[in-house]
Amino acid sequence: MVAKTRSLWYAFILLLPVWPASAGGDAPASTSMHEAELQQRLAFIESRLDRQQRNAGYWRSGWTGFYSLSSAGQAVAAAAADDTDGQVYWGVGAVKAAGGLLQVRLKPLSAADSGDRFRALPAGSHAERVAKLKEGEALLQTNAAQAGERFTWRRRAIGTIANLVGAAVIAAFGETEGAVVSTALGIGVHEATIWTQPTDATRDLEDYRTGRWSKQAARSSRWRLTASPGGAALQVRF
Repeated sequence: MVAKTRSLWYAFILLLPVWPASAGGDAPASTSMHEAELQQRLAFIESRLDRQQRNAGYWRSGWTGFYSLSSAGQAVAAAAADDTDGQVYWGVGAVKAAGGLLQVRLKPLSAADSGDRFRALPAGSHAERVAKLKEGEALLQTNAAQAGERFTWRRRAIGTIANLVGAAVIAAFGETEGAVVSTALGIGVHEATIWTQPTDATRDLEDYRTGRWSKQAARSSRWRLTASPGGAALQVRF
């Protein structure tokens, strides 16, 4: 009878202690973080920031070249025009392209140099690596926030207002048809600038928060038996 009671007690202990164990994700950096996990997180952030920097660099270089050539070309066309309509049309176009160039250069994407900034941080000691991890997490969040701002009404309003002002100038000193064409082309180019801006920073932050930094991150629930006072426990990992 005693042996049977003891067996029931162990079975009861085996089945009851079930609790979740986090698989990790966007946990804050800590000085007590295991070195293996710290290295995994740092490697993940570095690889993603490098990719963001490459894509942001392509975007910046491409649009810098486009606006520079467009502004210079239209300025030459305005100077070579033999009538007022052409001078006004091409002159306004040159000014708008110069404005687009300034917007790209004066408000650069944070991702454009974040990989270099992250790699330059010291990582000799464990404490320095923890501090580097915190900075890397902040860079991921900053880049993702900036990527999410590309469709804001303010950014679209700036392009629309600039093109409408240009259209008013062309209509006042040139011809109405030219004003319509210039406005349509200007808004189209501005939208293309917005739509081609890299957005991988948003996905990278989500991957980090969901534990993609770890090759061992669980994709489904797992279980294992662990020791427990007076018996054993079933541990479920989510």
